[in-house]
Amino acid sequence: MNIGRRISRILMLLGNQPSVKGYQYIKKGIAYCMRDPRSVTNLSQLLYPKLAEEFGTTSAAVERAARSAIKESWHRRDRELSKEIFSNSLQGSNDVPSNSLYIAAVAEWLNDEE
Repeated sequence: MNIGRRISRILMLLGNQPSVKGYQYIKKGIAYCMRDPRSVTNLSQLLYPKLAEEFGTTSAAVERAARSAIKESWHRRDRELSKEIFSNSLQGSNDVPSNSLYIAAVAEWLNDEE
């Protein structure tokens, strides 16, 4: 299965819907981070501008849409899968991960699954 399909599958299991604007930013951000893990260390200065340029928008709009998509999907997620991916990264079961944690954890989990 190609990487785009793997990312889409995981995002769907985590409750994300392709119709939400931030979905595409998250999907592409995960793909970038899988190829270049350094992107994770500084999303706002490396990844968001790259995504903004590619999608013809601003870094702030990318960050906002990704955050909104993550929050919106969190209550629909596969709880067992999210527990496996995010393990001890969150304080409580209702905590929503930050953009950087979400993107980094999914990218790392997918890399480890290869």
